[in-house]
Amino acid sequence: MSSPALPAHVRALLQKRAYPHAVSNIELIQTHISYVFLAGDQVYKLKKPVDLGFLDFSTLEKRREACEAESRLNQRGCPGGVYVGVEQLKQHHGAFRIGGEGETVDYLVHMKRLPRERMMDRMLERGEVDFEMIARVAARLAELHRSAERGEKIAELGGFGQQVRNWRENLMQLHPLVGRTLGGARLERIERFVDGFMHAEADLLRRREKDGWIRDCHGDLRSDAVCFDPSLPGGICLFDCIEFNDAFRYSDTGLDAAFLAMDLDYRGHPDLSNLFISLYAHAVGDKELAVLLPLFKCHRATIRGKVESFQLVDPAIGARQKAAARRRARKYFALADSYTRGHGRQALILVTGPSGSGKSVLAGVLAAHLSAVLLSTDIIRREHFQDRGRDAPIDAGIYSPEARASVYDELYREAEEMLAQGRSVVLDGTYIERNQRLPVERLAGQLRARLLLVECSAPDEVVRDRQRRREGEAWTASEGRWDVYLAQKARIEPVTEVPDSRRITIDTTLPIAEQIEAIRAKLKGR
Repeated sequence: MSSPALPAHVRALLQKRAYPHAVSNIELIQTHISYVFLAGDQVYKLKKPVDLGFLDFSTLEKRREACEAESRLNQRGCPGGVYVGVEQLKQHHGAFRIGGEGETVDYLVHMKRLPRERMMDRMLERGEVDFEMIARVAARLAELHRSAERGEKIAELGGFGQQVRNWRENLMQLHPLVGRTLGGARLERIERFVDGFMHAEADLLRRREKDGWIRDCHGDLRSDAVCFDPSLPGGICLFDCIEFNDAFRYSDTGLDAAFLAMDLDYRGHPDLSNLFISLYAHAVGDKELAVLLPLFKCHRATIRGKVESFQLVDPAIGARQKAAARRRARKYFALADSYTRGHGRQALILVTGPSGSGKSVLAGVLAAHLSAVLLSTDIIRREHFQDRGRDAPIDAGIYSPEARASVYDELYREAEEMLAQGRSVVLDGTYIERNQRLPVERLAGQLRARLLLVECSAPDEVVRDRQRRREGEAWTASEGRWDVYLAQKARIEPVTEVPDSRRITIDTTLPIAEQIEAIRAKLKGR
């Protein structure tokens, strides 16, 4: 049913005769910047003629450019013809219609309709998102980031200086929301946290800019922008990226990944959030992403709270939708506040086990949970050796005793450097030999960091199945093979040098949330 508050051309698009193809039914969904028409098996998005400062759709030409950019940019994460192109909305003899004769009065992004029941947000509600799906999202995003454009201009628009400006603008725009969707005390805590964090981590953020982590990203990756559709390339589509402001899309790749991680937290799935970060960090080799997660996720949560709050002043949005938006905004701001809390004493966690035991996944999840540096033998080996080595003989090539020793030496050196900076560190390696573990124990003692040795285990049949299913997966840097696993298992030297109070054995066939809770309890001495 049309609403009198809607413009005439929007009301017209609620009529079947406005479309160039047969339409069985039409549904309108509104955001603060768009009208989205679900017209049968097709979708049309019409941008609202608004100027919000950070986006400007106020003229016909600007809306055309934005539509073209949206269609072009989303081909990266959603190939396979989902984005059909840009259509013209025409007015002829007083009637509005997509295409045909008449004066062009607006432009629309045209998409094929994705199956709603296969959207990630819906599947999360039904409890249907599993490890393999999270791995697929992590791999597709890693692929998008690896191939994303970068350079001096992008670094300037998305680097540390712009991040500071974005935060200042964001915080300034939050002040008018106090008393409506945001409490004053909560805003003060967020402001103190942001100022302190960005000051303390300025060197790291600048170094990431120098190292090329600033790229042309997605900018708005939430679970309702992810679709698992087996008919698409790779069975997945990441869509609806930001097209209206390059400075919002040009960003640290970690900030981009943090959006989905925050969204999973918001929807009550912190275990999947940390799993996603674990797999993504391994896929791109980002050792320090977890350190920045509190800042990055806080930023994304405040942005969403602000966006939901904008609906409260939109005259085209009804009272019921505004009430729902107010509830969501308050929840986002509460989540942003939760990221401002620290993680306690510095820790050095050594995650051990043979290839396929589940140690790398657990190590990445732990790093995300503790905002710790993730140092992995697989990632360091990938950095140091170009050859993947999957077919290399055991104890030869990049897995020779000399090459293995050099990898563990580098892991130790980086761990020492990070611990000296006051960071927590998670080490991910087999560490099956006592002479590999002893230096780590001594290092923790020298720098007075909590030490916990986590031994990962799984039945042989589970290990073999994992190796078979994950061979060639983009998220893993591991070269694990069955013969390698058996050889490593035969070489394991029991952990007798670490007291029981500082070691724990984890069955990695258990749900990841149970694994993390057991480790948290051990760290707290329970």
